[in-house]
Amino acid sequence: MDHRRMRAAVFHGPGDVRLTDVPTPKLREGDVLVRVTAAGICGSDVNRYRYGSQPWPPPFIMGHEFCGEIADVGAGVSEWKVGEQVVVQPTLSCGACFYCRSGHENLCVEFVRRGLTGSGTDGGFAEYVRVPAYQPHACPAELTPEIATLVEPTAVSVHGLRLADVDTLDTVLVVGIGNIGLLAILAAHAGGARRIVAVGKYPLRQELARRYGAAVVLGPDDPRLRERIVEETDGLGAEVALEAAGTPSSLRTAIAGARKGGRIVVLGVIREEVPLDYRGILMNEKHILGSIIYQRRDFADAIEILTRWGVDPRHITVTIPLDDIVTRGFVPLTERPADFVKVRVAT
Repeated sequence: MDHRRMRAAVFHGPGDVRLTDVPTPKLREGDVLVRVTAAGICGSDVNRYRYGSQPWPPPFIMGHEFCGEIADVGAGVSEWKVGEQVVVQPTLSCGACFYCRSGHENLCVEFVRRGLTGSGTDGGFAEYVRVPAYQPHACPAELTPEIATLVEPTAVSVHGLRLADVDTLDTVLVVGIGNIGLLAILAAHAGGARRIVAVGKYPLRQELARRYGAAVVLGPDDPRLRERIVEETDGLGAEVALEAAGTPSSLRTAIAGARKGGRIVVLGVIREEVPLDYRGILMNEKHILGSIIYQRRDFADAIEILTRWGVDPRHITVTIPLDDIVTRGFVPLTERPADFVKVRVAT
């Protein structure tokens, strides 16, 4: 095998991902080369495949949920050795702005310009990827590659729960039980939530929600949905409501399902303006919080949660080879998204 070249899925625009041989990345000072073991296809990857990658122009290699092995280290890197197993946190940050210096690298002033590894910068849908040495986390031996690909989306939920800033989790409402919502249930359960109520469709996802800690799962089309949520949360509503579906109706459900003084954390990406009952928000003193990706401590906590709790094997709907990422990945995820929880790509 010629290690100077590698197989990669290169994004060229909407509906245009090409499997091709490209040069293996050359190391720069402060970087490491990771041989990718496995990667997950995120909903944001599917959206870029469908609609484009604004504000990051193609071509680039997508994939920001991945794990692997250190294959080489660049000059000045002493914290990593060849052969170490890692999970990569794809956050790219300047390290110098007010937010980076205060530990909020997810709010870096250069976030839009830099993007993430796999979003604007070449990522994990390839045999190898070059990343800054500050990105990897050590992968415990107990954390299999199948589960390690779920660390990144789990960290999204961990960060959202941290933003809620409650000393002890009481009642938690999770609206939307796709991959992010299911992992939010798991994170809330691991965090000691007394009672978790989930809202979402599809029998397998509902079963996984219960498996991960939801006491009750309600259908989004229930005509008494808001009343049911209140009934299932001591007649008050939830202390913390996580919106994880990215739709106007799911945001309104999360707000309505939160108790007076409750915290609503928006995890889903909503692509349109959403009219809200601002008087109700004011009079009930509800707090709506935006949550963008995660910080390093959230990623570390996600590794710990998945190492301890694991996931149901059915969470990974299918594992596909890199060469099938379009025909067995992006295309069916676009046409039949309800058929999948998570698609894993093995390289």
